[in-house]
Amino acid sequence: MVFSCGIDIEEINRFDKHYFQNGILSNLVFDIFTTREIENFSFYGKKAFLKGFCFKEAFYKAINSADVGWMDVEIVFKDDTYNIETSRFLTKILNDFGITKIDVQYTETNEYVSCKVLLIK
Repeated sequence: MVFSCGIDIEEINRFDKHYFQNGILSNLVFDIFTTREIENFSFYGKKAFLKGFCFKEAFYKAINSADVGWMDVEIVFKDDTYNIETSRFLTKILNDFGITKIDVQYTETNEYVSCKVLLIK
């Protein structure tokens, strides 16, 4: 059963402008992503940062809690799949809500990337 859903869409050019200043990672990246995410996304390229950001935005819309921070959830890509890790704090929240699965779906065009996150009971 779906507990909640979050959706985010980002314009690729706009994201690049704000998060990659002259080809260098913006300081904003270090406020949003864990060290492991930054290392992983650096391996996969700019689009991985965009997809990671879309995921986090969609996830926070789904979880709908101001207590959850950017570093409480992390997504790491491996080829065509991903792994999601949660902090102890977030794991407790998910368990309290009875959430057993975080489903992530991406849609990409030449101009946009969107992400839909379903929290499943």
